[in-house]
Amino acid sequence: MEFWGGENLEMSFRVWQCGGLLEIIPCSVVGHIFRKKSPHTFPNGSSVITRNLVRLAEVWMDDYKEIFYRLNRVAASIFKMNSFGDVSERRQLREKLRCKNFSWYLNSVYPETYVPDIRPTMYGQLENSGWQCQLDVKKTKKHWEPGQMVTCNNRIEAQYYEYTSKQEIRLSFGIKLCLHADPGKASVCLEWCHPKEKAAPEQAWIFTETNQVMNPSSGKCLAAAGGNVILTSCKSAEVSQKWAFI
Repeated sequence: MEFWGGENLEMSFRVWQCGGLLEIIPCSVVGHIFRKKSPHTFPNGSSVITRNLVRLAEVWMDDYKEIFYRLNRVAASIFKMNSFGDVSERRQLREKLRCKNFSWYLNSVYPETYVPDIRPTMYGQLENSGWQCQLDVKKTKKHWEPGQMVTCNNRIEAQYYEYTSKQEIRLSFGIKLCLHADPGKASVCLEWCHPKEKAAPEQAWIFTETNQVMNPSSGKCLAAAGGNVILTSCKSAEVSQKWAFI
């Protein structure tokens, strides 16, 4: 690794996966004075930090690195160009120390975290083919909240969604909010994702052969209508009901 960035994560993964542990001691005080200006120069800017993270992912994260690359296009580019340097020595160290895999780390050290599918069926921005707009929820005070209405806009900042193995349309990475069909209402909103192995009926969606997104519990389909996203009777020829991940 170069300069700084990623070493805190690398240390945590290495310590835990290789037989050690990190403890939080009650009443302990830890200080970190962060300078207003770095005394070091970064010849390649923030890409230095991203390069460090790629090295980290290649050594310690196993197949879960695919999630990181899917959400960080700069990191994915560095990996594809093989410009992250030689990590063979670090991999040999991991093998020599008989370190556990990253799946063990997630299940044993951080079991409460949500782990996205390594290879989801579909992901990206969800675009309506008829209105040429994307599924969108504006942040409230810099974050999203349950109950917010889903709209369809042409904003560059339109969100990233994943279609999970539970048939959820889940907002972004690490956010526990899913597309939710309000029973008896036409509106569609965000609500906390169901924590069980199976999606809640209001949060299960099926992508049909005619490019519609149907909620099986209501039998209705997502449609764009004047900037809003609503549930309405499914009509295979209706262009406002045509959706695709881009």
